[in-house]
Amino acid sequence: MNGSRRGGGVTLVYTSIGFCMQKVVTCPKQYAPSVFEKYTTSTTVGNKEVILHLYDTAGQEDYDRLRPLSYQNANIVLICYDVMNPTSFDNVLIKWYPEVNHFCRGIPIILIGCKTDLRKDKERLRKLKASQQEPITYNQGEATRQKMNAEEYLECSAKFRENIEDIFRDAAKSALHSMKKAKNHKRRRQCLVL
Repeated sequence: MNGSRRGGGVTLVYTSIGFCMQKVVTCPKQYAPSVFEKYTTSTTVGNKEVILHLYDTAGQEDYDRLRPLSYQNANIVLICYDVMNPTSFDNVLIKWYPEVNHFCRGIPIILIGCKTDLRKDKERLRKLKASQQEPITYNQGEATRQKMNAEEYLECSAKFRENIEDIFRDAAKSALHSMKKAKNHKRRRQCLVL
């Protein structure tokens, strides 16, 4: 899981863990980032339980050289941004997509617009307007998904637990499909020498 600092990814992970355990888990007010944090949760795809190992990576430049270590064995990448932070959104194409495309070539990507509840927050809207900015719209997120050729664009509000389960279920489906496709492709590439 990648994205700019305070882009909503950490809260998404904490909410997902709570959702899967059927209880409210709150994100700590003071989050001290490390290179990456690992969390484990599960979701159901079809009638099967799928265990997800989530790696939340640090977005700070200080970790740019270490962060790629967390990409090893990734089956899906979620790139998260804050819909109320145009800089966070801009970083999707400027920083996160190029990095993920370099280190995770061929791995499916899902773009996630986080903190959608704040689109209705009058104070946040006032601050954005004062700096001559606006919230990122769904259509802008979808257009960026197309530029990245990402599998999907989804939005969520961890605060109101909207679309959290869908995000991780869709991520699991995409990862499983990609793994199955890679396995079949590998089988077809076998060389037979007579």
